[in-house]
Amino acid sequence: MGFTKRRCITTVFGIVIYVTDVGTDLWVAVQYFEDGRVAWCTLTLLFVLCGLACAQIFSYAWFCDDGGVADSADRAVRADTLSRRSAVVLHLLQLGIFIRYYRLLRKAVRTVWVCSPSVRDDTELHRDLFAKATDLSMLRLFETFLESTPQLILQLYIILGHDHRSVIQYVCITGSFFNIAWSTVDYRRCFRRSLPDVSEMPWGLPTVVYLSYKLLTVSGRVLALSLLVVLHTYYVFALAFVWLLGVIWTYREETDFCTSKHLEKLYRAVVGVILIFTFFNIKGQNSKLQMLVYYVACATQNLLIPVMFFCLEPGAAKSDFFWPVAGVIFTSTILGLLLLCLFYKFLHRKTEAPVADEVDGLRNEGKKDLEAKRRMQAFLQH
Repeated sequence: MGFTKRRCITTVFGIVIYVTDVGTDLWVAVQYFEDGRVAWCTLTLLFVLCGLACAQIFSYAWFCDDGGVADSADRAVRADTLSRRSAVVLHLLQLGIFIRYYRLLRKAVRTVWVCSPSVRDDTELHRDLFAKATDLSMLRLFETFLESTPQLILQLYIILGHDHRSVIQYVCITGSFFNIAWSTVDYRRCFRRSLPDVSEMPWGLPTVVYLSYKLLTVSGRVLALSLLVVLHTYYVFALAFVWLLGVIWTYREETDFCTSKHLEKLYRAVVGVILIFTFFNIKGQNSKLQMLVYYVACATQNLLIPVMFFCLEPGAAKSDFFWPVAGVIFTSTILGLLLLCLFYKFLHRKTEAPVADEVDGLRNEGKKDLEAKRRMQAFLQH
């Protein structure tokens, strides 16, 4: 199946979720500033800027790797390139992702609505569209876990720990959950479709189960960590320790995702943040053991945190939030793990053939095409 009209519509829907999530976060920050909560305002803005900046850095680097940024001589040959100065300015203005959305939709609409049937059936054209969509979904994934998930912990800490509630906070929390759910499922679908030898995750039950498994496990994780921070803000160093373990694992696995050593370090730091909340296969190899260890450790932590909160916080049993939050943590963690087992046991389509490496399968490609395809194979999996 190629890049369809439904895929175009879902891409537009992704833009709406992205803008809505960032917009509600900025709205919350403004409200905190007007209320004199400067620290909360600063942290909210910091998470937003961190997610956006990281996405723009990788977007610019991939434009350079794929030949999207060129000198004047090269631009005369390829009309779809940007000058280096224009690319830098656009990414500094946080417009890199929007440029990618525009280019993807422009080419997709022309392909599925305007072009002749012979062009619409061009396999390489559709593969290129999914490669662009996968780049974009990877950037969205980075932005989500650097901005939406920390934002959730912050907002839940403010609501639960300081009893400060407003409608826009709940809208912000809802938007963050939708952003997490959408970015993880969209990324998986785009990633699997962008590789020629990997089966696409079908719509219907597999997508629903995968979405539910991710959303439930991430929700239980976020609530447990929020409860930990509510217990005492110093426990935020425990999150830093978990992040450090994730980064150490990426170094141990010797990831080779970026063309720059400095960018590779940033990539490993970002993956460390993602691993605080959910599992991803960072090498594209058999990861059953790593996944088992990861989720057993996370589930144990999630279930122990409410118990620790109850034992160390004298008024826990009488608070109006402890029992509901603890119940959601227990339920979402256990149900999420059950759905994880269900998905990988019965609904997971495995690779049909070995994915070509950059020597055997891509030896006839140009340098820029080779780098783009190598990146596809090195993307986070699962």
